[in-house]
Amino acid sequence: MFTTLLLLALAIPTLISADTPVPPGHCSSNNNHLDPASKKLVSDCTDQTFCSGADPSNATCVPRQCRRDEFPFGFSAGEAIPPLCARGTFCPDEGSGCRALVPAGSPCELNRDEQCIAPPDWAHLASTQNFNGSICLQSVCMYANVTLGDRCITDNTTYIDVGPSGQQVTNTVTRDNCQSPQFYCNPTDLICERTLPIRSPCEADPQCTSLNCATGTCANPPATPVRIPPWQCALTTTAIVGAMLVTCMLLILLDKRYRLQRSRELRDYYYQQIGLRRSIIALHAAAAEIYMDEKVVL
Repeated sequence: MFTTLLLLALAIPTLISADTPVPPGHCSSNNNHLDPASKKLVSDCTDQTFCSGADPSNATCVPRQCRRDEFPFGFSAGEAIPPLCARGTFCPDEGSGCRALVPAGSPCELNRDEQCIAPPDWAHLASTQNFNGSICLQSVCMYANVTLGDRCITDNTTYIDVGPSGQQVTNTVTRDNCQSPQFYCNPTDLICERTLPIRSPCEADPQCTSLNCATGTCANPPATPVRIPPWQCALTTTAIVGAMLVTCMLLILLDKRYRLQRSRELRDYYYQQIGLRRSIIALHAAAAEIYMDEKVVL
C-alpha cells in the first residue's frame, strides 16, 4: 500500500507538467540556428512569424515585419505578406524589421551581400559574385576589391541535398573578396590570381572567367546562348531546300510512272475488247453466210 501511494505521489507532478499547456506562441530566440543542409534560418516560430521579446529565453512569436524575396516562403496565395524594405535598408533572415545597411567590417548574415554598404567605386567592382561591390564572407561585410598578388579571404559553404535515389548530394560554393571576374583567390596560398580564359585547363569553377570548369577545361556558362555561325545556317538551309526539291522530284517521277502504268493497262484492256468484238463480228458474219448458203440450196 505504501509503495502504491509513493508511486502515485511521484507520478502526479509528471502528469500535471505534461497536461500543462505551453503558452501560445512561446519561443526562445536562443534556439535560432541555420539548417546544416540548406543553411535556412530555423526557429521555434513558423515561416510567417519570428521570435521577439526582451527575454531571449521566454519570447513570443509575432508576425514578420518585412521580407527579402518577392514571393516569400510559407505564405499561401491571397494571404497578406510583409512589405519589402526600401533602398538603403535590408530585411534580416528572421524578418524582424528593416534595418540600415552596415559598413565594411560589421557582422552580416550568411550570403547576405545586400546587407553591406556599397564601396565608393561600386560600379567598378560590381559583378555577379557580389552585390554592388560588397560581399559577406565569414559573416563579415567587406569589399570585393583585392587585386593581383594581394592577400585574399575565402569562404566555403557546403549545401546538402537528397538525390533521386535517396543518396546525399553535396555542393560546395567558394566565394572570395578578389575583384571578379578578373581575379580569384588561390585556396593554397590565399593570393589573388588571374582567372583563366575559355578552353584553358582548370580544377575548379572559380579559376575560370566564366565560372564554369567542365571536365577539367574552362567552358562557357550553362546559360550562355548558342550562337550558330552563318556558314552553318547557309549549309542547313541549302540542305533543307535540296531535300525538299529532291522529294518533290521523286514524287513527280513516281506519279508519272504510276500514270504510265495505268495508261498501258487501259490500252491493253481496250485492245483486248476490240479484238474480242472483232471476233464476235467475224463469227456472226460466218454464221450468217452459212445460213444464206443453206437457204439458197433449199
